[in-house]
Amino acid sequence: ESLDNWRYKPTNITKIFPVFSNSTMLLQEVGPFRTDVDTYTFANGSVFPVLYLKESFHIEAMLTQTNGNPIGGKCLNIYLDPLTNTRPVATSITMDGTGEIDWFSGDPEDNPSRRGVEPNGEQLEGFRTVRVAYEPDKELPGGCRAETTPVVNGSYMDIEVLVRSRVDILLKNHWAKSVGYQPDEEITGAVTILRDRLDLSVEGETVIFTFQYWNGTGWVTNDIEYAISNEQGTANFSYIYSGENVPGEIECEAGGPCVQSGRWRVLVHFQESPFYVEEFLNSTPIIFLGEELVEQQTSFFTARVTVVLLITISFALLIGVIMYRNYAERRRIEIIRGILTDSLMSLKASNDYIQTIFNCYKDLVRFFRTRGAMKKVYETTREFEDAINSMLGGIAPPEDLDEFFSIFEEARYSDHEIGADQRDRAIATLQSIVNHLTAAMGDSMLNRSYANESDLYGTVTKAGEFVDSEGETRIAGIDEENPDDGFRI
Repeated sequence: ESLDNWRYKPTNITKIFPVFSNSTMLLQEVGPFRTDVDTYTFANGSVFPVLYLKESFHIEAMLTQTNGNPIGGKCLNIYLDPLTNTRPVATSITMDGTGEIDWFSGDPEDNPSRRGVEPNGEQLEGFRTVRVAYEPDKELPGGCRAETTPVVNGSYMDIEVLVRSRVDILLKNHWAKSVGYQPDEEITGAVTILRDRLDLSVEGETVIFTFQYWNGTGWVTNDIEYAISNEQGTANFSYIYSGENVPGEIECEAGGPCVQSGRWRVLVHFQESPFYVEEFLNSTPIIFLGEELVEQQTSFFTARVTVVLLITISFALLIGVIMYRNYAERRRIEIIRGILTDSLMSLKASNDYIQTIFNCYKDLVRFFRTRGAMKKVYETTREFEDAINSMLGGIAPPEDLDEFFSIFEEARYSDHEIGADQRDRAIATLQSIVNHLTAAMGDSMLNRSYANESDLYGTVTKAGEFVDSEGETRIAGIDEENPDDGFRI
């Protein structure tokens, strides 16, 4: 018996180590819209899938193990230009049993932002990279969450696509006239080429203008002109209108081809290029032969001159109406001021207070009736008060008008004795209203009192008077020592 049984003791140890399986990503299809597939072939034979700028697109991919078994329930990150855009644009979950995804950018469930092929910085058209990646150990903003215990290694697949733009052709300079053209008249036109989704101009691309005429049965091509769009995306053309004759052919009257009614048209064709899709504009304006112009003497009253004259006359009439209204308003205030001034002078010159106030009242009523402010003779002083307020409202102060009305009512209805106090109050009220009316018309008014009227001029000196050396006033030609001698100068 060997002693080795005592030298080595048997022991059982259990160790757990992870077992990984490699995955394979297969990007099956990339194309525009929901189900379309589009490609572009270059002159050297290279073929690239095509997506369109600012348009939706779809992706079909499948995730499998190395033995070919599909991997379902896994989250995949979708990138556009992953070298510059490190964040995924969307995510998608592989289907159980098949390991496939069918993702569409326009579906809000697949892509909540519903954004399609967006510009990459300043890059609009050109080559872009589409990547679908299974990344179980990464967690990126907007992407899949990292798996806690991944059992399958990550994988991805890139595919290079060509992003192109669709274009719109817009008429910039309309080349058709409602009155038609005359032979040998130059026709010019222009179109603008814009990107379909961004409304940005397309520069440096070829635009083809095709000139066709109508021979009675169909349109016949006569000439083709090529133009290059400028930085505003504009392409121009010009040619000489030949009417019913075809340029380069025998004239119609001599048996050559004829253009019926002189009808021509210009078709616009935007030529296809690697970055832009071709576009046609066939519904263009028709050019036709106008009636022969008859020479006639040009009248001075053209449409433009007539419009200017009408506008000038309208302004003159408007200014005239405003001036007349201002004149009528000023005249109305002058008449009222005249009536009040006459009454004021009468009060100052006589003591017949009640008669003066009644005369003022009758003159004002007569004037108001001529202006339609008072339509009935038997209207009360309240209607008279309304007429005064409508005529003088905003010109004379309200307190003066109230005092003015009380004067009339006192003179008409009061039975107490009217004295100097009522007369002075009436004079002050009328004077204040007259002053305000004068100020409203812009007239200056000089008020003088009896005190300074006497001092305004010096002592009156008669003709022939003079002051002698003794300071006495004497009359020339009269000898005061012998006043009756009858001598006169």
